[in-house]
Amino acid sequence: MNNTISYRAGSLERPSLEWSRVAAAGVRGVELNWTDDLTAAAADAALTPHGLRVTSLGLPCPLDDDALPTLYGKAAAIAADLGAHYLFTSTRGDDMSLAEAAGRLQKLGDATGAHEVSVALETHPELCTNAERMRESMTMIAHPWVGVNYDTANVYYYNHNIDTVEQVAACIDLVRGVHLKDTHGKFEDFDFPVFGEGIVPFDKVHDVLQRAGYTDAYCMELEGPAFNRDEPDDLADKVARCVAHLRSVGVPGR
Repeated sequence: MNNTISYRAGSLERPSLEWSRVAAAGVRGVELNWTDDLTAAAADAALTPHGLRVTSLGLPCPLDDDALPTLYGKAAAIAADLGAHYLFTSTRGDDMSLAEAAGRLQKLGDATGAHEVSVALETHPELCTNAERMRESMTMIAHPWVGVNYDTANVYYYNHNIDTVEQVAACIDLVRGVHLKDTHGKFEDFDFPVFGEGIVPFDKVHDVLQRAGYTDAYCMELEGPAFNRDEPDDLADKVARCVAHLRSVGVPGR
């Protein structure tokens, strides 16, 4: 099966690259950052002429904000209209117990699940630092519409002595979204390279996801000093090189 190759592209009003250049790089989907004035009609009008579609929306998640379920419900309704299946977010529960954080995330799952859209928590401390922690957190959350956004490189950034293929296999049933990113494998190293210049075996990660029946987007999160949005020609070239590497190792995209 083919998974849409997507790109974390900023907001509709301020994309990291012009949409025509995103499409020319071989990308077919985008993860859009949420803005309060976003509508499905506006996203379609901007993206459809370039053969692009929204595969996910990225939202903030301050867990102590009691208005968050309303925001997530609104965003999930728009995501559903666009054919996107999950909301990407990153959150921490440092100032509350795991039980309290889980309760608040359950409310988000209730709000998004009404639209059959999942909440996908990024591979970040402290709820989703690694597969073991993901499983602890998701066991406590215990909500069908709350899961993990697995990041192929963040597991190296936040952990020592770890393997991304083993990690994705260990949390595969929790995965609702995927960020593809390469790394040199060093702890807290923000110098994420062009795909193929690091150590992530994207073909093996893809195999694990395929065997588990994952059909949603592979979103390229291209960040760090190598991917400078102030140099659009260089950035466009590197986005295209990342797509080309995925295809060269047998990661099919559409």
